[in-house]
Formats: sequence, C-alpha cells, structure tokens
Amino acid sequence: MGPGREAADAAALLDGFSACLSGLGLPLARATTHAPTLHPSFRWVMRVWHPGASSLALRRRHGIEGTPTFHGNTVEHVVETRTPFRCRLDGDGPLPFPVLGELRDEGLIDYLIVPLRAARGRMGAASWATARPGGFTPIEIDTLLALVEPFSLLFEIKALDDMLGAVLSAYVGRDPARQILAGAVRRGDVRLMRAAMMLTDLRGFGELSDRQSPDRVVAALNRMFDAIVPAIEAEGGEVLKYIGDGLLAVFDADRDEAAARRAALRAAEAALAALATLRDGDTAAFEVGVALHVGEIAYGNIGGGDRVDFTAIGRDLNVLARVERLCKTYDKPLIATDTFIDGLAHALEPLGIVALRGFAERHALFGHRRTAPVEAPAA
Repeated sequence: MGPGREAADAAALLDGFSACLSGLGLPLARATTHAPTLHPSFRWVMRVWHPGASSLALRRRHGIEGTPTFHGNTVEHVVETRTPFRCRLDGDGPLPFPVLGELRDEGLIDYLIVPLRAARGRMGAASWATARPGGFTPIEIDTLLALVEPFSLLFEIKALDDMLGAVLSAYVGRDPARQILAGAVRRGDVRLMRAAMMLTDLRGFGELSDRQSPDRVVAALNRMFDAIVPAIEAEGGEVLKYIGDGLLAVFDADRDEAAARRAALRAAEAALAALATLRDGDTAAFEVGVALHVGEIAYGNIGGGDRVDFTAIGRDLNVLARVERLCKTYDKPLIATDTFIDGLAHALEPLGIVALRGFAERHALFGHRRTAPVEAPAA
C-alpha cells in the first residue's frame, strides 16, 4: 500500500488500488467508494471506477438518506451492519436490493461491498464487481477482504483531505482553498493578481428585511445567489466573497485580460437575465446592481489575533464599489468603467465622465443597453 500514501486524493487512491488489483489478476469490472462529506450542497460522494478509465465522481445532495436511492440499498446496509455483503448476480432470481438488478443488467456476475472508515469517524463503503463467468473465487474474495483494513486506513486519510478541501472551497473559494492547503495560512500572506472584477448588490434589501422574517430573507438571498453564481462559474469566474446581499467575483486576467473582461460581461448579462425570471414571493423581480472593472487586487490572510479572514483589498476594488453605487443613480442594472470596457463599447452605452468619491482621476462609465449578450470570440 506504499504507493497509496502518495495518491493525491480519494479518487486517485481508488484508481491506483483498482488498477493494482487488476494487475495482480483480479477480474475487476467495476469498483466504487462511497463517503459522506461536509458541503453546503452535497451529503455523499460516490466514485465509480472501470478498467482503463479514471474514476467518475457522483455527488449526492442533502436529503438523499430519505430517498429510495439511499434507503434500503447496499451502502446503507453495510454502513448500518458494519459487515461485508456479497451477492451473486448471475441467474434470473430475485435480488435483495434494487441496485443489484441494475448491475446484473450491466452484465456483472458477482458483487462484494464492505464498510469503510471515512473522515471524522463517519462510515462509508467500497465495492468490487466482476463480469467473469463463475464470479470471484474464494481466494479472490479472501484477498479483497484482507486488503480492506489497509485500504480503509488510507481511504480515511484521503477522504478527510477531500472533505477539508471541499469545506474550504465552499467557504473561501477554490483558489483561496488551494492556497490555504498549500500553506498560505500566516497573517499577511497575500497574492497579487490582475482580474476583471464583478460586484453585485441587491436593491431594496432594507425593505425586504423589514417586511420578511430572517429565515425568509435568507431563503430569498439564496435564490438570488442561485441565479448569479452559476452564471459566474460558467464563464470561469470565482466568487471571492459574499458581502451581505451582494458578492465579489473575479475573472483571472493575468494571462488574457481581454478574454477575462469578455467572460465577466457575459456572466453579468447572464446573471441579470436569470434574475429577471425570479420573484420574491408576490413582489417584483429581484433588482440588482452590477459593477464591472478591471485592475489589481490583493487577497489573502488579514485579521487580528488568532482570527483571520481570506479577503480581498486594493484600490481598484474601491473603484468598483464606488461604481456599483452609481447603478441606482443612473437607474442601470449594470455599469462598467472605461478601463473595463476597452474593446467592448458596442455592448454598453456611454453614461458620461464622472469623478468617483475619494479619487482624483475621472472615469468614463458605460451602462447596460439591455440588448443581446456579448458573444464569445470565434475559436
């Protein structure tokens, strides 16, 4: 199991372990691991391996424990009983779990699933199946069972690493999570980057908070962000920070600034289009102001004592914040600076040259035309 310690994550561990077993002559046609995780959206992660391919991750959402997909299946059985379960799938007789019928339809002959220790004392599972006529031999079953304990020890470590990465990514973002796990944990550790930046803010949030209960306000904000965030991520952007009823997102411009600006504009327009279809109960659709700018930011560990936050600062972020406040003044859902709009003027209309509070230089601003979204460049 020495090479298993070097596996990058639980997926690599499953891939390497399964390939090793196949290389030793075990006729594996399918292998899986199942592990609970800590994530705002997902409760379980299932990884499926087939010969000659990398494993595929299938994420199961919260609440799956109460559905037929989980309740009464082989994973639940071995997790609750803490004992292995084997079933021959050849023949046409009844099978004790629905998933076994699906595996039989795939041509599998023999199936073994065992409980595994996952992260933080939780239990998961691993399974192996073969399509060889006659199924696994007694020696092959004994071999798999003998390897469960060492595999479980490594899987617990890798599952914990994956869980930590998932939690950090959910709360601070993918890139900050990678930096933190790579050791950027000291106060003052910051990264400088050039980025196309997007700042959003919900109009009338005070009124919404006044007339709705806190739980309904939270539900409304989540619905709003469910419309905005996928548009950002679809264009390669990353949400750096949720700021009350708004968010800050960045599109890395270190390599290709023009592409980053186009992506940010497409994301902003897609988000506004999605928001236009949402309603807060019986009231009008969400009204959101979006500001776009491009410039330098610094983000990293800032705080006091033992409490730090992974946050972003910089002069250009202050420009972005000033511009966002002008969305209400100009009655525009989207305003971009002249720095951002270079080469994209056809997509927005000029609003004039203004002085931003706290800054000596003046900026030309451009507002949303409410026309067709900006197109991606031809490949």
